[in-house]
Amino acid sequence: MADKVIFRDLEVRTVLGNDSWERKKSQPVVITAEIHTSISSAGRSDKVTESVHYGIACKRATAFAESEHGLQSLEAFAEGIARVCLEVTSRALSVYVFARKPRALLHAKYAGVEIYRTRKEVFGSWSEDEAETAQYAASIVSERAAAISAAGVLGDEDRIVVKKLSMSTIIGVNLWERHYRQVVDLDLVLHMKKPTASNGVSDKVPRYRNFRTVVDAVTEMVEKTSYRTVEALATAVARTAIKQCKVPKITVRVEKPSALVFAACSAVEITRSVDDFSTTALNSAAISQAPSAAASACHTPAQAETPVAETAADAESKPDAGMHSVYIALGTNVGDRLKNLHQALNRLNTDLPMSRLVDTSFLYETAPMYVTDQPAFLNAACLVQTKLEPIPLLDELKRIETEMGRDFSMYRNGPRVIDLDILFYDELLMETERLTIPHALLHERRFQLGPLCDIDCDLMHHRLGKTSGALYRHLTTHSAAPDDIVRVTPLKTQQTPLAQSGASNEEHLVLKSLLPGTQKQTVFMGILNCTPDSFSDGGDFSTADKAVEHAQQLIRDGADIIDIGGQSTRPGATQVGVETEIERIVPVIKRIRELNINIPISVDTFYANVAAAALDAGADIINDVTGGYYDPQMLPLVAQRQCPYILMHMRGDPATMTKMNDYSEYDGDVMRGTRFELAQRVRAALDAGVPRWNIIIDPGIGFAKEGVQNFEILRRLPELTARHIRAAPSLKQQSKAAGAGDEAEEGFVDEDLATDLVNYPVLVGSSRKRFIGNVTGKTDAKDRVWGTAATVTAAIQGGVGIVRVHDVAEMVDVARVSDHIYR
Repeated sequence: MADKVIFRDLEVRTVLGNDSWERKKSQPVVITAEIHTSISSAGRSDKVTESVHYGIACKRATAFAESEHGLQSLEAFAEGIARVCLEVTSRALSVYVFARKPRALLHAKYAGVEIYRTRKEVFGSWSEDEAETAQYAASIVSERAAAISAAGVLGDEDRIVVKKLSMSTIIGVNLWERHYRQVVDLDLVLHMKKPTASNGVSDKVPRYRNFRTVVDAVTEMVEKTSYRTVEALATAVARTAIKQCKVPKITVRVEKPSALVFAACSAVEITRSVDDFSTTALNSAAISQAPSAAASACHTPAQAETPVAETAADAESKPDAGMHSVYIALGTNVGDRLKNLHQALNRLNTDLPMSRLVDTSFLYETAPMYVTDQPAFLNAACLVQTKLEPIPLLDELKRIETEMGRDFSMYRNGPRVIDLDILFYDELLMETERLTIPHALLHERRFQLGPLCDIDCDLMHHRLGKTSGALYRHLTTHSAAPDDIVRVTPLKTQQTPLAQSGASNEEHLVLKSLLPGTQKQTVFMGILNCTPDSFSDGGDFSTADKAVEHAQQLIRDGADIIDIGGQSTRPGATQVGVETEIERIVPVIKRIRELNINIPISVDTFYANVAAAALDAGADIINDVTGGYYDPQMLPLVAQRQCPYILMHMRGDPATMTKMNDYSEYDGDVMRGTRFELAQRVRAALDAGVPRWNIIIDPGIGFAKEGVQNFEILRRLPELTARHIRAAPSLKQQSKAAGAGDEAEEGFVDEDLATDLVNYPVLVGSSRKRFIGNVTGKTDAKDRVWGTAATVTAAIQGGVGIVRVHDVAEMVDVARVSDHIYR
């Protein structure tokens, strides 16, 4: 066993990353070092020169810490301390360093790093002159072996430690514990693979090593849950760190200081890794048993579509070999802005050499910055994987800007057809006359940070030591800058066929804010069924003349969108062919456009050929009740045509969906099942190239859901787009013990969503449906107007942006009052 020379709890002052208020200021760092050596000679001679002088080690550690080292991370700092300790004398064979920041976090005692380094790991060899030490081979080999074995588990890993993270939550089984929040203290140990000599220690902190990111995620989870057992809470903390923050392995200790009267605390400690939370395939039989061949071919099981939690190595190697991950900001305020953005995306995906488009943000309308006397911008961001190096990539982006018509003779920050800025390139830090990475002004630009956070809010800005999410929060909550960006959804994206070609105005473009907090009025989609067999008004508008007349009436009543359907999707409906559906709807669309009616037109279809014909005739939006799984050509078409896409949750087809309302694989929780399956379809749309800003989601009221399930969806609409939802008792448990829902765990569900549904705009179509008639006793669908009114109010209260209704005039009155109450 190696001997040790130790200095403990050396407090130094240094600028190292950010303090608990995310400021770059001098703060205390406490260092403990255990230098492994052999003191046998010093023990015999009583000479300090025969050992490691702890005074010198302490001074050198202090000098390094208080120098202008420019480091951001505790890991790199601890590595520096290890190096200066080993440099004191060649007798120092290895060193254990524990560096901690007491002011790193507001609600924790400290955050720290533990590392163990041998002399060979730091300097590449044990001694500068191995030949000289050969004569002492036997004793030296023994001492070195002792130094290596002294590392223990730290021989293979480094540890990031968060000590006594305090927060309050509902925790416990007793009645009084369900009524009062109590303090819990968490100790977190993040186990990280030890850097090899080849890659060294980086001062860049990826998400899985960023203790702030982990603490933020864990805190949000703990303070919003109400578990009954400490065991469940500890497991949930580990799951959050591993699955949300991509930590490869974590030890969690949860203490309840108030649990026992005569003890300091009760506690549970667990260690979990990625393998403990690998995705378990849910029973997807309810979806995959869709009878149609097209549906079966398109829908894949849950396990295939949902990624398992990544290890740290997976996270770093996610791009294809040799590919770099680049985040690019897009902006435009000249001409047809939306067309400019779509054209730029297409060029990035097809015209950028050795590159491919991976992800997109939502769309934002923003006030001009720097030069304010110019039109408003449309802004977005995208993630591109490329083999191009930074400067060649910059050249290619400038080429695309030029070919799209950008005038570089215009004054700086003036109007532009398109602007493409590199925000991040992997974790690269670069500063040249032409290019700075990360982008030099990113920290002050809400119009770039907002879209960037849609894709990844945990990107680390290594120059500033803050994540993109932290930078955006600073601008939103601490900055005096005006909140001048609004997330918008395009509803009408093309001019009518009769519009003059080459028109540069945007009168045809309809952009709507459809999210709670910014939306002021509900958007109405009026239903126009050109079918003989729809459940509510089948046959009423089966001729083009009657359909166009009704469309005009819907517009007069207050409709913002006309949704035209050529095939009934009522329960049990028989499918009609593509040709029949086209014959029913295309003439109506053309007649509406011939009358110069410029309202957005949506087409209710799940056939790609019907959608294409409708778009050619002048439609704007595709409303697909199958979410793209019925026809495999639908999502590629939507991506190619760059049109808004309403993606609904459904199982099977109209003929079979009423038999597919069993959500037992989700513990009977219909909202959980709807979220999970809807997220799969959203992920499929994104992977097909549909921009995030073109997707509107619909929970599918009445589709593969029985009466009580529809009310459950309406009651819990805010959960549809929540980041997490709470565990809920099954419907069977609810029916057995009405009002006894608190008997179940009340933590967040481990959902494994294929993609987050946060911030997606929502449409609800509950108009005149059977579940309303079941509770009102109205057998005739046309008599369910006021029952529908109640569901519209519930939808508005739940944050829904668009309601799809038959009785537009009546629902407009209902919504205007509800808007004043809830928006």
